[in-house]
Amino acid sequence: MGALDVTKIVHEHQAWRMISCIWLHAGVFHILANMLSLVFIGIRLEQEFGFVRIGLLYLIAGFGGSLMSSLFIQTGISVGSSGALFGLLGSMLS
Repeated sequence: MGALDVTKIVHEHQAWRMISCIWLHAGVFHILANMLSLVFIGIRLEQEFGFVRIGLLYLIAGFGGSLMSSLFIQTGISVGSSGALFGLLGSMLS
C-alpha cells in the first residue's frame, strides 16, 4: 500500500514509493513519535525559514532517507518519516 519495497521499485517501476513511504507508519506509537519530533523540530525551523523552504527540505530529506533505506535494507519494507526528520534536525544543528 505504498511502503518502500525495493523489488517493487526496481522490477515494477513504482518509484512513487520513494515519497509515499514518508507518510506511512508502522503503528500508533511510531506516528506519535514522528509527529512529536516534527512539532519540536519543525515549528522552530518554520518560524525561521518559512513553510515552503522547510517543506522542500522535508521532502528532499525524506527522499534521501528512502534512497538510503532502499540501498541498505533490500529484503524488507520501510515506512516512516525518520529520514525526513533527521534531515530537519541536521539543518537545525548546522
